[in-house]
Amino acid sequence: MKRTLVAVALSLAACATSNPRKASLEEIPARPVEPVVQQAAAIAEEPAVAPTEPLPCTLTRVHFAFDSTQLDESARDALAGTAKCISQKKIPAVVIEGHADDRGTEAYNIALGQRRAEGVRGYLQKLGVGASVEAVSYGEAYPIERSETEQAWTQNRRAELRAPGEKLSDGERVVPGA
Repeated sequence: MKRTLVAVALSLAACATSNPRKASLEEIPARPVEPVVQQAAAIAEEPAVAPTEPLPCTLTRVHFAFDSTQLDESARDALAGTAKCISQKKIPAVVIEGHADDRGTEAYNIALGQRRAEGVRGYLQKLGVGASVEAVSYGEAYPIERSETEQAWTQNRRAELRAPGEKLSDGERVVPGA
């Protein structure tokens, strides 16, 4: 072991002295030093470089009026952004969860949640989304807010979009093609 270390040290010493570097301060060309203000101005004038990856985007949640499946203008705008996101990220599958507030029977709210999810799916397909889109209803089973106020009911009347790997309201993960 000691001989190996000595041999390595001698080899390194030989390499270091066999081709000495001939650099000196005179060989390095002098540059005028710009004031910091001029450097900052030059940086500020440089054009911004476009990102090479798509901008981050997220799937959305849209809300509905009482006992309605109609998408209002803000919901359609949000879904248009979501459609771009799905295409941009090449998301293969999307699940749309339909939800309702707790007024009405359980059977009615399941049917209402399904119609809401189907309405969102139809709108996404009209926008040209190529992903596999599944619509499911949870009715009133998974509220965002549990209080019995108009604000809580408004939050609970919704459709939520989930992509592969995300958890649904029932805690199961979205799996493409499943």
